[in-house]
Amino acid sequence: MKHLVMALLFLVPAMSTVLGQQTAAIDSMRVETLFDGYLRDYLKLNPEDASQMGLPRNSGYEYDRGGLNDGSEVGISLNMQLAQKYLQELEAIDIGKVSKSQIVDLKILIWLLKLQSEGEMFIDDRYTIDHLTGPQAQLLNLMTTYHDIEDLQGAKDYIRRLDRFPLRMRQATQRVEAQEKRGIRPPVYIVDRVISGLDGFVKGNPNESLLYTDFKDKLARVGAIDTATASRLRRVVEETIRQKVYPAFTEFAVACKVSRQKADSTVGVWRLPDGDKYYQYGLKSYTTSSLPAQQVFDLGRQEVKRLQDQGRILLDSIGIEGDTTFGVLMQEYWSLQEKPELLDKFRYPDGPASNQMILSDYRAIVDKTWARLPELFAYIPKTKVGVEPVPAYKQASGLTYYESASLDGKRKGTFYINMIYPPAKPGMGSLTYHETIPGHHFQFATQQELTQSRLFKNLFFFSGFAEGWAMYVEDLAAEQGWLPDIYSRLAEINSQLFRAVRIVLDAGIHQQRWTREQALAYMADNLGWNSENEIDRYSVWPGQACAYTMGKLRIMAMRENAKKLLGSKFDLKAFHMAVLQNGSVPLDLLEEIVDGYAKGEM
Repeated sequence: MKHLVMALLFLVPAMSTVLGQQTAAIDSMRVETLFDGYLRDYLKLNPEDASQMGLPRNSGYEYDRGGLNDGSEVGISLNMQLAQKYLQELEAIDIGKVSKSQIVDLKILIWLLKLQSEGEMFIDDRYTIDHLTGPQAQLLNLMTTYHDIEDLQGAKDYIRRLDRFPLRMRQATQRVEAQEKRGIRPPVYIVDRVISGLDGFVKGNPNESLLYTDFKDKLARVGAIDTATASRLRRVVEETIRQKVYPAFTEFAVACKVSRQKADSTVGVWRLPDGDKYYQYGLKSYTTSSLPAQQVFDLGRQEVKRLQDQGRILLDSIGIEGDTTFGVLMQEYWSLQEKPELLDKFRYPDGPASNQMILSDYRAIVDKTWARLPELFAYIPKTKVGVEPVPAYKQASGLTYYESASLDGKRKGTFYINMIYPPAKPGMGSLTYHETIPGHHFQFATQQELTQSRLFKNLFFFSGFAEGWAMYVEDLAAEQGWLPDIYSRLAEINSQLFRAVRIVLDAGIHQQRWTREQALAYMADNLGWNSENEIDRYSVWPGQACAYTMGKLRIMAMRENAKKLLGSKFDLKAFHMAVLQNGSVPLDLLEEIVDGYAKGEM
């Protein structure tokens, strides 16, 4: 009997271990099922987002490729219910019984779903009348950038989406009307920009519209569609634009004109119901930080002073000095660039011929940088990046920007250059590093290649992480000696300064209650130039402009902490791998990950 008791005593721990392993395996499988289920359910509700991801047709994830997001109260409610359902199920998982990579992704998704749930009370505060991300801009961008036509079905799906424009825009009109009742409307400058864009869009002939030419060009690249069918499809698109798209945009313009009657020049969201709370939520959404708005404002001013002190040292070395605003010093610096002997160092010649020179020079910077990457990174993504001019219909925005590659590989990551505003040569390097490699393209391509087994992660864009990384690599390039002279170094400092000024402007407008004129004056004093386009951007994206510098400062602080913990064992490649290997991550969670790497827990 004694031997039997002893045997049972040894058997119980063994059985417990087996049962524990089985439970852990069940939890691990459950997590993957939830990750996959969330993506499937989300894509079914949001086909526009699915197209933006660029999922291959054989990916196994089904969605209506001719559908649009439901912008009605019902559609919004269904998305909130989805978030709450998966949040409840994910929080029930025992985090001690899943793998390390699952823990990270579990925390990411829980953080995102909690944020979405917190934002339910602010859904009506986000301006529907918005020149950058309003429904009219979203739909045009969806069709021209993300809707691919590879075969006849793709063409039919394009037409089905155009057919649904009236419903989508009617839902937007209803939201504008509901917001009007609560006194929620953007500044008059924003309303005017939207009205101008809508009126201009519907004035042209349908067969000359952006949508028609986009459809025609994409259709022409599909060899399997015969001439007669292609001609018929073009006629259908032309008629759909005339009968459905133009009237839908006109109806929305009418709602905007009604809203304009009561619109004023107040730019900050502080005036909205719960405006201060809404701004704090915007800061958290974009920076992934809970830092109070006043501290954000103070941080921005500190960073502006630090960067201007660096800039003054460089300006002093070329004979530009004085007890005046930094903006005045920069204007003197720019006047220096007008000297005939310096023109070629700073400017491209006027005329269309310079456009190709600009593109070639940007591409040369990219090519040279690829060769440098192994010095700094253990993993080099395979996906290359293109450099192209901004599409004609987006040129008026003044934006130069990056678009990430689609998951199916058919739309490559592209750096779009706005030719209306030719670049100053010394700043081209920092801008390229920020937008392409080792900045946005490098980060997105690494995420797609290293996290492809969990496709749901490609839904996320945490601005604090992504923009912070892109700003970090600008500093990294300077540290590595990639900026060849004082002029390119000044350009990099000004790039950093611009983003720091953005923090002050964003918080100034929305928390300090600055007027548009105060914001423009601050820009001029601290940068030497100002821009109504920039102020209007901050007006409709409260918190977004703070993500760049705040993200960079957090990543730099993580690197310094890792250096202290690791001492001589610190390896820059390993640090970069720790930052990038999990894809886009909220910054508080990234700090946990990097601390784990520095303490040898990875």
